[in-house]
Amino acid sequence: MLENYKEILEQSQDRVYALAKDVLEAYELAVQGAENQDLEMASKARSMLKDAHNRNSKIDNEIIKVLALFSPEAKDLRMMIAYLKIASELTRIADYVRSYAKKVKMQISGEVELTTLQEDMHSFLESTRKSLEAAVASIKAENIEQLENLYRQVNVEESKCDDIISILEKNIIQQICDDPEASEDMVEFIKMMRKLERISDRSVNIIKLAYFAQKGGKLKL
Repeated sequence: MLENYKEILEQSQDRVYALAKDVLEAYELAVQGAENQDLEMASKARSMLKDAHNRNSKIDNEIIKVLALFSPEAKDLRMMIAYLKIASELTRIADYVRSYAKKVKMQISGEVELTTLQEDMHSFLESTRKSLEAAVASIKAENIEQLENLYRQVNVEESKCDDIISILEKNIIQQICDDPEASEDMVEFIKMMRKLERISDRSVNIIKLAYFAQKGGKLKL
């Protein structure tokens, strides 16, 4: 394999990993901003990801150039395809995180009554974080065994997110019934939580892609 080919391959992985790390850090900042009622933290989270789409485009262009110039085969081709798709998944997650960070003000201002939802909210946000953390780790996983462990972890957390979001929605619907005037804000809150729930789904996809890059086989997403 040509040396510059190897360098570009490693550079693509580094770019994808850097984007993943920033997405995870921004998510953690947004959650901390909500918990600490700190709008500055939420604003910083949004700023961190404002160029996510541009970074994704650079990764795409770099990989397409490699595919055109070097026509990689076998594992190298799988890695290129995986990085291309992982970058896309991360960019969608970045959109969800930015949307959540924007809505933090709604939580802080008390537009939505969250007192009875705090415990479930905390569990949901923590499971989402663990899902994303596992996805980030998979990009630099050194072997199949590590990837399989990460896949098991992310499946557990993704299942928790599904269960908790169902509970949250039932409780929110009950609050809407008790206080119809707050229905608009509560519906917006449900929409926000639904977007966050997709983070764990996309984290599962990322680990599947990382596994495909190393192991091969039929890719199903």
